[in-house]
Order: sequence, then structure tokens, then C-alpha cells
Amino acid sequence: MTIGIVGSGRMGQDLFYSLIGCDCNVILVSRKMEQIQKITKKTQKILNRIPRFTGKETPMITDRLSDLAVCDVIIETVTEDLKVKQELFKKLEEIAKETCIFATNSSSLDVTDVFDGVKAKERCVGLHFFYPSKVISTAEVNAGPDTGEETVKKMVTFLAMTGRKPLVLRGQSRLVLSKLLISLAAFTYKLSLDGELTLKDLDRITGKVLVFGIFEMVDSTGFLIISQCLANLPDKRHVSLYQPLLAQITDLMKQGKDGRGGGGLLSLEDPVQRGLDFLENREAWEKAYRIKLIAFLLNEILRYMEDPLLDKNQFKESVEEVLGLSASLNVLYEELPKAAILKTMMEEYEKTRDPLFLPADFCMYRYT
Repeated sequence: MTIGIVGSGRMGQDLFYSLIGCDCNVILVSRKMEQIQKITKKTQKILNRIPRFTGKETPMITDRLSDLAVCDVIIETVTEDLKVKQELFKKLEEIAKETCIFATNSSSLDVTDVFDGVKAKERCVGLHFFYPSKVISTAEVNAGPDTGEETVKKMVTFLAMTGRKPLVLRGQSRLVLSKLLISLAAFTYKLSLDGELTLKDLDRITGKVLVFGIFEMVDSTGFLIISQCLANLPDKRHVSLYQPLLAQITDLMKQGKDGRGGGGLLSLEDPVQRGLDFLENREAWEKAYRIKLIAFLLNEILRYMEDPLLDKNQFKESVEEVLGLSASLNVLYEELPKAAILKTMMEEYEKTRDPLFLPADFCMYRYT
């Protein structure tokens, strides 16, 4: 099997290096000659350093899309711009062989839109990898309405061959793991607007539930990608939740800040003035907000688990890995007072009258 990767950014390179050691041929296409030279040198060092790669030829690293004509699968990892992706796949359809599968690694754009101009839609699918791919083994297989079952099966087999755990998603559940991460970031930012805890406080609390602080994730990912997710991912139920964080990030981007290079959310001056009451009751405050965060997360997950097309157990395992949860979802649920979960959701609903916060059937965690 020959795999083509288009794009030499952070994800393109990460995916390329991870596939070098797999039982497949890899071709990387980059439009930047300096990137090609840099990646070629690093690849040769990897091949020379690792004994099992001794004698293996350096994979093709090129600036020509035409070199992808031999590929069985082509994965694009270019900028998160719909028009750029659509134009790319139109070109690839003229180059690739008739059996080639087209895959987009988009984290926020729906496959239906990305492949709108492609004729062979049955061979088009979303393959969403998470960074760094050598740490997070889960990969979303986002099947569009026209994606053929044979294409899905081949991608599941391909991912398993590379040591990854495929999560097949269809319909409204496509890109669900991205949605969960962005929704949690948006909700946590919303909590900061209450004026009781700062961004740093809330980041520290989420860092005890997840493997990372949620605003640490936003800053390290970069404002450009996060803003694209906030703009592209929400359904009608989540639009109002996403707006405050999107507005804040958009404002920071206008100031020339990008998160990754500095000037992230965690660098903002905290407007909260600490009173004696807070200092004396810090532990109680943090415990209350931890319940709010976990209750929201568990509720969001349950909404997706209502989808009959979703493999619930596989989905839960993927959520636990991608979010790096400190405990399984079932354990998190059992650890919290049940009355507190319902109370915190109903308080949020009564305050906002937003149906997003209506409690789902939490008992489902007992039976899955």
C-alpha cells in the first residue's frame, strides 16, 4: 500500500514520520523547498538511527502532486480553508488512479463540504488524526453520506495496520471528538465570565480532570485552528456557547497574537480581585467548579451517545484517550454526588434558559 500525504505542516510531518516505520510506502508533498530539504535530512537521520530501518530507502518527499499517481490513499493535511481543500481534491482527482481513496484530516470542516466537487464521492472519507499521533492512537473515520462501506472498511484496516484505534463516525456525530474538546473550552471560558474564578484557576481545575489544562490546549493548538473550529463546528444548539470564546480569540488575533507564539489566553491579566472570603474557601470554590465542568462534559457525551449509529463503548474509550481523562467516564460519574450533577445542570439551564444544559439520562453510565 502506498500512502500520499499532502501538506508539510505540524500534522503532515507528524503523520509522515509515524508512517515511516509501518508496512507501507509513504510519499510526502510539500510546496516549500526548504521544508522538503529539512524533512529529508530528518528522515535520513531517523532511518540511520533506528536499527530496524537499516537499509530502508528514504521515502519520496516532493513538491509535485503528480508523484501521487501511484497512491492507494491520499491524505490531505493542508490549511483549514474549505476552498483550498476543494481545489486540491479537484486536482488530485485528475492525477490519482481510479481506485485511490481520498481522505481529509480536517478537524472542523465536514466531509460533505470538503468533497463537494469530487465526482467519486464513494471513495472520499475523513481521517482525523490527533496531535501528537504517536501518543494518541485514536483516529476518527468520518464517513460522509456518499462514502462507500468498502472505503470505510479499508480505512479501518489501514488504521489498525498503523497501530491506531479507528472510531467510525457518521451523520451528526462526525468530528465529535473535536466538538467535545471545543465545547469544553467554550464552556470553561463561559464560567470565567462569572467573575469568581480566573482563566488560570479554571485551567488548573481542568488539568486535574484531563491530561492538560483546557486553555493550555487552546494556546498550544493556536488561535487560528481554534477559531476555525469555533466557527465551523457548532450546530444550532452550540452557537451561543461558542460565541464568547470566539469573540475573545478573534480580538486577540486582531492584536497580532496567535496563542502558540505567545499572547495566549493564559497570558491575559486576571480581572478577578481576590477577597478574603475566596482565600479562606478556595478548596470549596474549586470543588464546586470541578463539579460544573465534569457535569457539563458528561452531559455533552451523553447527547452524542443517543445516536444509534455510534458504537457507545468504542466512543467512550476514544473520549477517555483523546481528553486524557484522569479516570474513566463511569468512574467520574460514580465519584460525583448524583444530586450535585443534576443541580449544577439545572442551575445553568435556569440561568440561561438554554436547552443545551438540560440534563440527559446520566443513568446510561451505569449500563455501558
